[in-house]
Amino acid sequence: MQEQGNQSYQGYTNGEKPTYDNPAYVVDTNDVSISVRPKSEKRPKQFDDGIDRRCGYGKLKAGWMQVFNKMSFFVVWAFILCFLEGFAVNGIGSAALPSIERQFQLTSTKSALIPSSQDIGALIVVLFVSFLGGRYHKPFIVATGSVIMAVGSLLFIVPHMADTYTPGDISKTSDSICPAAGGGGGGPAPSCGSSGEKYLGVFMVAQIVHGLGFTPMFTLGTVYIEENEDRSTAAVYIGLTYAAAALGVASGFFVGGQLTEKLFVDFDRIDQESLGFNARDQRWVGAWWVGFIISAVGFLLIAIPIYGYPKHMPGYGPIDDPKQNQDKKSIKQMSISFFKDLLRLIKNPVYMFINLGGCTTSLIITGVSAFSFKFLAEQYQVSFDVAGYLIGGLILVGAVGMVLGGVLVRIFRLETIGMTRLSVLVSLASVALGTSFLAGCPNVNLVGLSVPYSDTSAMNGYIDTCQGSCDCTSTSYSPVCGHDKSVYYSACHAGCNTQSSIGQETRYGNCSCVANRLNVSVTDADAVAVLGRCEDNCTNLKIVAPCLYIALLVILLSVTPTSMATLRCVDGDQKSFALGLQWLFLRLLGTIPGPLLVGAVLDGTCEIWTELPCTSSKFCMMYSLSRMSTEIMFWWVIVSASSAVFYFIASVFASRGKNKFTLGSK
Repeated sequence: MQEQGNQSYQGYTNGEKPTYDNPAYVVDTNDVSISVRPKSEKRPKQFDDGIDRRCGYGKLKAGWMQVFNKMSFFVVWAFILCFLEGFAVNGIGSAALPSIERQFQLTSTKSALIPSSQDIGALIVVLFVSFLGGRYHKPFIVATGSVIMAVGSLLFIVPHMADTYTPGDISKTSDSICPAAGGGGGGPAPSCGSSGEKYLGVFMVAQIVHGLGFTPMFTLGTVYIEENEDRSTAAVYIGLTYAAAALGVASGFFVGGQLTEKLFVDFDRIDQESLGFNARDQRWVGAWWVGFIISAVGFLLIAIPIYGYPKHMPGYGPIDDPKQNQDKKSIKQMSISFFKDLLRLIKNPVYMFINLGGCTTSLIITGVSAFSFKFLAEQYQVSFDVAGYLIGGLILVGAVGMVLGGVLVRIFRLETIGMTRLSVLVSLASVALGTSFLAGCPNVNLVGLSVPYSDTSAMNGYIDTCQGSCDCTSTSYSPVCGHDKSVYYSACHAGCNTQSSIGQETRYGNCSCVANRLNVSVTDADAVAVLGRCEDNCTNLKIVAPCLYIALLVILLSVTPTSMATLRCVDGDQKSFALGLQWLFLRLLGTIPGPLLVGAVLDGTCEIWTELPCTSSKFCMMYSLSRMSTEIMFWWVIVSASSAVFYFIASVFASRGKNKFTLGSK
């Protein structure tokens, strides 16, 4: 650089040279070197704080490993981990519930304890992980959580390894269809030891372990991304991790639907072709356990690359970490700090009302996902594999909503007030779309319950003279559809005495009760019944499904903005703890009671219960479809409206604190 070509010095005008206190010093333009980096080229900050920001394992930190030492690669591994979590915990775990209920004879209220238990595990550790883990090595804790989830998946298959499913009588003799009076019917009576409730605790423990494992990713992992990336890009990355969990749930429903429809639960022990019945039979239990073997292997493998990441990414992290000596504090000091931070968060109205809005949203998401298989199967007679496709597609659309939420935050550069107002609009849209549940199907016309056996007989239960000498009192519920388009409690209650199989269809003949209603001879070709409920030609699923797709899209649209709003409305040193406390609220008031409430709603619509031997337990065999659709609709609308109210209050407090922000603020 030549002096004559330099007409001005930085900070001075007219080319004047600065005057220095040392008169012996002569300014030389060669002392100054200026280089301009293009604006588009990012160069991370370099820190000389003694923190090792290299990627690797212990002393093994080879140069080729540093290629992966970027946030984009970490997000790839986090994406896979979140995918596996959704696949195992909320995907195949929820798809397995109908089969688990049937095999182990559980009510919906009791089976709801299984998905709710995962959040009990999260509650145990979430505050400690978020408060203490935020001061330590976040990727290491996240990877350890993945290993713990592998243990949970292995525990989930223990009931299958310890117990063999014994279906009811599958013989085709006339005595088994129409047992003689006084001879006992419906197959051998189950023993007192046949109750499967003893395995309920094993399923709950497995889900608790799952909860222990996935908590670090959704608290510390989220903060790790936010701390080591610029805000706008971090919002998209966090949205991708949430979307990955949704994709995992969708894949879990896809796979779970296929497994429970195509494979018998004990296919590894017996020849499935020798059963004599298929998935349309009440005795069928699908292979609910296979998917957990896949997830266990996946959790172990994905932990390996995550273990290698540093505490701070290159170019990020505080030079002087005020928390780096946290481990040197006494227990008393840490306890005081814990409760001070807790009090500060509780006194933050924006943070608290965002939490309450998130809790009500979680009630919807977890409640619906836990019993979506059962709702579709009962309400619209959808097979398990078709239900898997429908619910999987529904979750995929929801994943788009998660990503779209992060994109909207970046495009409009939304701050807290904008994100809470967006959540209000989303909740109001959910209220409107929830009314689509009213498009349910008509109730089952069960003979003896809703329709009489004949025009001249009174409604006096399932026993009628048309059954002749058959003793049907001990016959278990296995509905058949008569040629008269009515549903009977069983082939015995329809007065049938022959059975045959045509392909996948089980047909009964010489059905005297069907013949009486049709006014034909008992040997007539029309005096027949087919295993399963009658087709009601209900097409209302075409109305409900699109509305549910849109509803889940808009509901999950608020997930990423809500998380980002939480991080923006608290102090920087409280971010990990704020997310952990938020997860505590979401579990206590959202994801734990969600499945329990929906299970109670479903049990309240049950019309036929079967009592389990030697116990006070019972299992629902048939539901009132009209009551089911109406009560689910009321539950959805009330919860969505409550969510809108909470988010609105949060936006009011946010606007008082930061009036300069608007929905489209930049």
